[in-house]
Amino acid sequence: MIKQPRKSARQHAKIETLSFAGLTMRFGPVGLIVYADHFLAAAKSTHAPVTAPAFPLVRTFLVCRALELALKAFLSLKGCSMEQLAGGPFGHDLESLVAEVEKRDIHALVKLEKRQWAEIIRASTYYSEKVLEYPALMEAVHAYPKLPDANILIGTAEALVSALRQPCLTAD
Repeated sequence: MIKQPRKSARQHAKIETLSFAGLTMRFGPVGLIVYADHFLAAAKSTHAPVTAPAFPLVRTFLVCRALELALKAFLSLKGCSMEQLAGGPFGHDLESLVAEVEKRDIHALVKLEKRQWAEIIRASTYYSEKVLEYPALMEAVHAYPKLPDANILIGTAEALVSALRQPCLTAD
């Protein structure tokens, strides 16, 4: 069997507009908010097995992914292409995404408390460095001292997804 070369996220993001019978739809805002909503639902439904101690990393990873996608949905609404959002300065960097959405006045659409924004930024290091995805011995030994509060992040993601849903679904 011949192994096919893998496509990068940017290659998949090159085409984001669908035109049919005079109607045009940008897939970016719709797709991103739908994905964000599903990752949020997964985070909310994640519970530790009865036989295991609490291990919030999976839940935190899922809600961070939801936050990333919701923030990118907002940027897509503001004209950023999927190709721009698939990597580069944004990538999986929640802190960079927060800075960019604040520049583009996300506060006009959704009101979050300073604590909520701070918790997203707190999550950025573990999320972008893949600490939430791969075992990090030294972090585990020190009980994950920079781990954000998943409950605060879930409330934040709920507010973002709720506020962005309608604008994303009706974006042109």
